[in-house]
Amino acid sequence: MNNPPSGELNLIVTGMTCQGCVGTVRRVVGAVPGVEDLAIDLDSGAVRVRGAVDAEAVMAAVRNAGYDVCRV
Repeated sequence: MNNPPSGELNLIVTGMTCQGCVGTVRRVVGAVPGVEDLAIDLDSGAVRVRGAVDAEAVMAAVRNAGYDVCRV
């Protein structure tokens, strides 16, 4: 697993344009094993994931939902 030491993963997701997009990202990221908490800011595209998660699995879930994502 590719876990950040703090148990927090910070991402920027591009392509989210509405609350429906936020809901989609929340659903797909929330389905990744180990996600304990999730915060999404539509305006900045910032996504904070807390928990013992595989960063690549989270990013793949976002990409598979049709959004671009990068780690910050």
